[in-house]
Amino acid sequence: MKVLLSIINIFVLSLVLQAAKPDGDSTTTKNSRYRKSVAVSALFGKVVQTHAFVKGDNPQQKPYENFLAFTGEYGIHTDGRKMWQQLYGYPVWGFGLYKGFLLNDYDELGNPLATYAFFNAPFKRWKRWSLDYNVGFGVSFNWNKHDIIENGYFYPIGTFSTIYFAFGLGANIQISRQLDLYAGLTYTHFSNGAVRLPNLGINLWSPQVSLQYIFNERPEFIRQEKARYLKEWEWVVVLAPAIRQVGFDYDDPDVDTQTAIAFDYAVFTFSSSFNRQFTHLVKFGAGFDLTYNEAYGAQLAYDEDGNPVKGPPLPFGDQLLLGVYPSFELVINRLAMVVQSGFYVYRKDIPVSDVPKTYQRVGLKYHFADHFILGLNIRAYNFSKADFIEWVIGYRIKWQKSYR
Repeated sequence: MKVLLSIINIFVLSLVLQAAKPDGDSTTTKNSRYRKSVAVSALFGKVVQTHAFVKGDNPQQKPYENFLAFTGEYGIHTDGRKMWQQLYGYPVWGFGLYKGFLLNDYDELGNPLATYAFFNAPFKRWKRWSLDYNVGFGVSFNWNKHDIIENGYFYPIGTFSTIYFAFGLGANIQISRQLDLYAGLTYTHFSNGAVRLPNLGINLWSPQVSLQYIFNERPEFIRQEKARYLKEWEWVVVLAPAIRQVGFDYDDPDVDTQTAIAFDYAVFTFSSSFNRQFTHLVKFGAGFDLTYNEAYGAQLAYDEDGNPVKGPPLPFGDQLLLGVYPSFELVINRLAMVVQSGFYVYRKDIPVSDVPKTYQRVGLKYHFADHFILGLNIRAYNFSKADFIEWVIGYRIKWQKSYR
C-alpha cells in the first residue's frame, strides 16, 4: 500500500512538472525565473456524516463533528510567458503540507499528515482581488491501521496511507505589495481507493483562511494576443486495469464477535469516447465503458477445514458491465483533469451483489507524442465512496472539421 501511494504521489507531481515545461507558445520575459511564495492556512470545520462510524457507531459512541487543520504551501506564480498561463488567468501552482486533527477522535483513526501538489487559478480577477478555485491532490499518512471489523465496529480507514484530495472556492485580496489574504470554503477527501479494506473514507468541509507572502515582488503579467481556437474532435480509446478488494462478514467460532476477511479481484476496463474541444481550456464528450469486474457476484466459501476462501466465480459473461457517460475535461497544456459521471445500461442481475446503478470517475491524464495517453483515475460511486484506482494507457486521433 505504501509503495502504491508513493507511486501515485510521484506520478501526480511529475505530471504537474511536465505541464510547466516550456513549449511552443513561450514568450521571452525580463524575469528569468518565476516569482515564488509561501502561504500558511488554517481550517476549522465539520466531518461529513457519510457512514455509521462517524455518525456515532464507534467505541466512543459519539459522532465525529469537528476537525482542525493547517497547511503550508510553496507556490510558483506564472506570469504569462506561456499562453496557457494567460488563458488560466496567471495561476499559482506548487507543493504543500497538510496536518489535520479530528478533535474528538481519542486516537481511534489518527490525525493525517499529507503531501500534495496544488493548482490555484482565478475565475475572475480584478485590480486588487480575485475569485479563485484551487485543487490539491496527493498522499496522506499517519492513519491508524484497522481490520474491516474490530470489536464489532466498521472502521472507515484501515491503512497508514491514503489518497488526499481537496477542492476549494474563495476570494483572494492583496493587502500589501507582497501579502495576500485568502478566505473561502474547502472540501477534503481521504480514501485509499479500495486498494485495501476498510475504505469508507473520511470527508471534511470547512472555511479556510490563508496568508501568502510573495518573495521580491509580484510578477508582471505578460499579455499576448490570443489566437482563435480551431475546434477539434478526438476519438479516444483507453485500457484501464485495476485491483478491487471485497470484504465479507462471517462468524468465526474461535472468537466471540463477528469478524471479516477481504480478497483481491481483478478489474479491466475498455473505454472509448468522442470528445469536442471547444476552447483552449474546455473539452466535452461522451463515451462508453466495457468493464470486466471479477468482484461482481463475488461470494464467500469455506474449505474442508472451515476456513473462509474465495467462492466460485461467475461465468465470464456475467461479470461484464456496460456503462455510458458524459465527459468533461479541463485542459492545462498537455495535462488534463477528467470528470465523468456514468450509469450502467447493462449488468447481469446478481442477487449476491449490490452494485450501484451509477458511477463516477475523477482523474488526471497526460498526452505525450501527440497521440498517446497515460493517466490515473479514481473510480467511485454514490459521489462519495472510492471503488478502485484505474491505471490508464490510451491512444487518441484528432481532427478538425469546419461547418458553414
